[in-house]
Formats: sequence, C-alpha cells, structure tokens
Amino acid sequence: MQQAQKPLVHWSSHISERAGQKKMSDSETKEDKQAVHKILHLLACSDLRKNLAETLRGSKSLTLSQLSEQVGASSPAAVHALRELAKEHLTYQDEKRNYLLTNIGEIVMRKLEETNATINTLSKNRQFWLEHDLSGLPIGLLDKVGCLEDSTIISSTPTDLFKIVSTFFMLLENAKEVRGVSPIFIEDLTINFIKLVEKGVKIELVFTPEVLKAVLKAADPTELKEALQGNLTIYIIKTEPSVAFTVTDYFLELGFFRPDNTYDWSNELISYTEDSLSWGRELFKYYVEQAELFVL
Repeated sequence: MQQAQKPLVHWSSHISERAGQKKMSDSETKEDKQAVHKILHLLACSDLRKNLAETLRGSKSLTLSQLSEQVGASSPAAVHALRELAKEHLTYQDEKRNYLLTNIGEIVMRKLEETNATINTLSKNRQFWLEHDLSGLPIGLLDKVGCLEDSTIISSTPTDLFKIVSTFFMLLENAKEVRGVSPIFIEDLTINFIKLVEKGVKIELVFTPEVLKAVLKAADPTELKEALQGNLTIYIIKTEPSVAFTVTDYFLELGFFRPDNTYDWSNELISYTEDSLSWGRELFKYYVEQAELFVL
C-alpha cells in the first residue's frame, strides 16, 4: 500500500511567510524603540515629571498635596505631569487616591539613577577616564562604574612627585583588611605589608610573576615566610592586568596604565563610599579567580 504523499507547498508561500514574519519583527522592533523613546523623552524633557518620579521612588505613597509641596509645583501642574507618567505605566493611584510608582516605574527609575551616576562619574573626572586603558575592568564592572561617583583624583605635583605613594602608605596605616592587585612594584611596599600583618591585618595580594620576583628579592625571607603562615596570602596571575588597585575596609585606590602600556604614576582615583568598596571587592574577586595560590 502506497504511503500518502504530503501536499506540495509552492516555494513562494514560504518566502511570503518569512517576509511576513520579518515585517512583524521589524514592526515590533519599531514599536519597542518608540516605547523607549517615549519614556526617555517623558523623563528627560521635563524636570517636573522627573522630580515627581524620583520623589515617589523614595516613598511608599504620597498624596497630591505632599507631592506638590516636595517638588515645588502647583497641584494642577503636578496632576497634569502625573497623568502623563501614568499613560506610560510609570505611576498609578491606589484606592486612597495616593500616588505610587508602578513596578515598571520602579525599575525605570532605578536604571535611570544608575545611568545618572555613571554619567556623573565619567564627567567629573573626564580626563582620567579618557586617557587610560580600561581593558583591565570586566564589562560587568564597567556597567557599575557609577559606584565610583563619589570619588576624587589624587595627582602628583612638581613639588610632590611621590604624593600618590605617600598618601597610599598613610592610608594603609589605618586599614584592618587589605586586598590588592599589582602589576607594578613599589619600593618598601613589601615591608609595609609585613608590618601590617604583624599587627593582625589580613592581607591578600595578586602579583604578576615579574612583580612577585621583585617582592621576593626585596623581602626578608624569614619575615615573609612568617607572614605567609599568618595573615598574608599571595596569588600569582599570569596575565598582565592593565589596572592596579587596593581595596581595604575603608578606602579604594585605583590606577591604570596609559594606552602606550606605561603605568600612570601621577594620577589615581580614591573613594571611601561603601558602593566603591563593594565595587573594588568584586574587581579583586575577578582577578583572584584567574590566579593561583603562591606557596613559599
């Protein structure tokens, strides 16, 4: 008995179907872009709308009079702005007629805050971010660079060429824990670290083979061995990080190489905020995962 044949479908019908799917996809993409544009335009082109949304993000719910007072606007102006936000599903009113952010509004405002922090970080120290090789930072931490918003740049001067190093040593004296990645060698740094270990400070360091060789040469073998048996841990990383940094329990110091592969000894970023410390710890973890434990 012959098997029934499937009906033939002309090749042109497949093309038409695919074309239809592409048109639908293009149309959906266009609609998505329009939705993004509407929300960005809504918040970026009106200080009142942006301020209302930011105020609501910091509160569970607010009455119209409370909102108007906090943003410094009349009730009619606030109502009009809130209606525009509601059209894009950013705000709503509960059963008591109080105003709140929707789930979408909460997420959008959170991301907008992150974007603002990132722009502020990069704008405040524009030359620092423009003139260095940032390839040593993983994408995930570049995305979070807004965590460094409240930071300053320490710069050496003609009358104080070693300002960065002296400031670093001074800050280390009060540290209770230290984590660092160093593709560069600093004279006397090993001695300072060993003294800190003797005081009970926990220290974890990631060195390149070349830097480790210099450290071993500079350190007293007995003191270094005792430190390694105590609170000092050293890792070796075979890659050459284009970043040098130290994160402690209260400060982060961050430096980079220039595009010509020379380290910039004259400019480093320093921050004391909890956000920057968390950022620094995450960066340290990124490098430790690529390194191997050193055993003397």
